[in-house]
Amino acid sequence: MRRQRMLAACATALAVTGGVLLVAGPAQAQPELRAAADPAGDFDGDGFGDLAVGAPEGTIAGFAKAGYVSVAYGTAQGVRTTRHKGITQRTAGIPGTPEAGDRFGSATAVGDVDGDGYADLVIGAGGEAIGSVKGAGSVTVVFGAKGGLSADAIAFHAPTPTARQAFGDKLAVGDFDHDGRADIAVAAGTKVHVVKGAAHLRDTPKPAMKALTPPGGGAGTGRIAAADVNGDGYQDLATVAYADDAADEGTLGVLAGSATGLTGTTLGKTGLPFAGYSIVAGDVTGDGKDDIVVDTSFSDGPDDFLLRMFPGTASGMGAGVTYEGEAQPGRAGVLADLDGDGHADLVTADTTATDPDGFNNAGAVTVVPGADSGLDAQGARTITLATPGVTGSSEGNDLFGSAVAAGDYDADGTADLTVGAPGKYLGTGAVSVIPGSADGPTGKGSILFTPEDLDHPAAKARFGSALGATTR
Repeated sequence: MRRQRMLAACATALAVTGGVLLVAGPAQAQPELRAAADPAGDFDGDGFGDLAVGAPEGTIAGFAKAGYVSVAYGTAQGVRTTRHKGITQRTAGIPGTPEAGDRFGSATAVGDVDGDGYADLVIGAGGEAIGSVKGAGSVTVVFGAKGGLSADAIAFHAPTPTARQAFGDKLAVGDFDHDGRADIAVAAGTKVHVVKGAAHLRDTPKPAMKALTPPGGGAGTGRIAAADVNGDGYQDLATVAYADDAADEGTLGVLAGSATGLTGTTLGKTGLPFAGYSIVAGDVTGDGKDDIVVDTSFSDGPDDFLLRMFPGTASGMGAGVTYEGEAQPGRAGVLADLDGDGHADLVTADTTATDPDGFNNAGAVTVVPGADSGLDAQGARTITLATPGVTGSSEGNDLFGSAVAAGDYDADGTADLTVGAPGKYLGTGAVSVIPGSADGPTGKGSILFTPEDLDHPAAKARFGSALGATTR
């Protein structure tokens, strides 16, 4: 059975506002086991992980910010642009029509939602109008198949469309009921809405949804990430929510997975000074339980740019452990095993970092290795487009790090780092893929590509403008 069907598929969702989507094997798996199994995120079943990049501001059929998604397929040499696919709301089989401001591709996630052994692509369109309700948002699922993503697709929206709710901007995919099919979670308004994966999902244009209120919520829901925090085989859902104003206190909590799917049972919760945090999940310590990392990406008094890791335990989310290294400005981007040692490594992204000439907003990412004891601050290193060996050049306003993800595109058992730079080339945007290795991502073998390399719309597309998710 393919690995997608054996392991829970989950999304890290940096809070997802759109973008680059890739997929890595389970962080807790040993490298030799992952190398022997098909990588997650494999749309065509050829054994190589594939990459999807959202360009939610791309112009389609003359409609500004209608948006599109580009798919580049993996090969033995990693991601290559020679074989690719563009998906818009004009593509055959894709529901809907392009309209100005739809932002199709504002979020992306991957998982085998129908259990056929091929990964499926989940696409958010946070600006989609539902009838006369502007900005209500929608989600499209494009089904994988032999040969690549198929013409089979469905689209759905919130049970009660709400203006400017941006349903679809925050996605997570995980097998919450451990039935071998990934489920789709969408955070919008005060709720998390869950669509259960099913063999017949492609024949269900209006799938049923289950709504849950995250721990500490009631006024709004922020970031979400799928994670098996207690190691019981059921994916759980980590959430950030708030009961008052988003600028006031928030709550990090975990909704438990079960044989019936996500439940209202809480596997731990803790207060946060604010609600605007990014959260990522993965097995940092290699103990078979997913850990959760929360950033402080803004000035927060004594907690400026503080990272906290909440370890997974048999009883749920454990107490927070403060990162002991240097402050990490920016957001927690992804947790993925970039050096093949069986520990998920943390990548943080700071889009405000200067280029070598001192110009602002060039961007940088920092890789912090995982270890048995947690995050290894001593091994942290920063990567930019000016790092020796990394293809490209670092320039002001590149916004390198707006999207961060990881996927095993060459099926060597080690995740490869992918970074979006949507500001590059006057807003055309670009994506950098930096292969993982036993030494982590060094820059060797990296590529940098733009929508023009895929023959897709380029002008002000802001290609790779935000991170989608990883699936494990």
